[in-house]
Amino acid sequence: MTLRLGLLALLLAAGCRGQYIRPVSDEPIAATPERLQRGSYLVNQVTFCGACHTAREHGNILTEPERKDAFLGGGNVYADKGFGTLWIPNITPDPDTGIGKWKDDEILRLLRDGVAPDRDFMVPVMPFAYYQHLSDEDARSVVAYLRSVPPYRQERPRQERKLGFMQKMMFGMVGVQMHKPVANVPAPDRGNKIDYGRYLARIALCGDCHSLSDKGPRPETDPLAFAGSDVPFEDPGLGKVYAANLTGDVETGLGRHDAAAIKQALRNGTRLDGKRLAPPMATLIPHLSGMTDDDLDALVAYLKTVAPVKRRVPARELVEPLRAQLGG
Repeated sequence: MTLRLGLLALLLAAGCRGQYIRPVSDEPIAATPERLQRGSYLVNQVTFCGACHTAREHGNILTEPERKDAFLGGGNVYADKGFGTLWIPNITPDPDTGIGKWKDDEILRLLRDGVAPDRDFMVPVMPFAYYQHLSDEDARSVVAYLRSVPPYRQERPRQERKLGFMQKMMFGMVGVQMHKPVANVPAPDRGNKIDYGRYLARIALCGDCHSLSDKGPRPETDPLAFAGSDVPFEDPGLGKVYAANLTGDVETGLGRHDAAAIKQALRNGTRLDGKRLAPPMATLIPHLSGMTDDDLDALVAYLKTVAPVKRRVPARELVEPLRAQLGG
């Protein structure tokens, strides 16, 4: 009886998996100058891929600077109570330790659908749930640019991801984190500042942190979306940091601050109360600060439309050296 139930579960899981996996094309993506320029901007500024994928000296993505000699070379390890321990891969064209042997469409499929070349499912630390909103042309631009970066050979031995039994079952077999394959995603209308700002907020992962609950990020339709994180980001070199409330509430959110002040915070990494931002946001500022004025204006304009939610997140609890460095 137990064997039959196990076989039935495997068959059901296989049936579930199939709906998330599309076949890939052998056709390469043309690396036009326009795509390379757009892809560079998206990878390095808006989606800040290097914040995770560029190697750090000891592999700590929260408190160590990115190594300039190991751009997008992976080798970091991310530990999360909800997922387990995850290896951050090399996404340069190195054929042995990177993605040099992948088809262009395999990179595209992983980026937007979370399905690897071996048909393995990514855990949602890889934010494909947000990247599914990338337009077809923007997604192709990202792939074209990744093909163009210098290959980096990662010398650190790859670590297998370590997930708990339920995580392996739900993420690896059932695919609770997956969405159906995306296609024909139109380019956003840049003439509509609010809609374009929503597009940027999605692919810049604003909700990934600022809507974080103990069950993962809340959807945009949730009443508490963008109202700050329930759970802190923790690290021995950091302490505890909760993502801020980005809704329009005047007491606990952004409501009392004008668009220019919010934009300036994204430019210089200073909180609206004058203190320096802490990681993980501080880790992203070197990337986000390079966004164009028009894009930052659109992003902030969208955030200013988010309905107010009165919700005060806990104050950050930094380790003393970092607290002194950031002003409290």
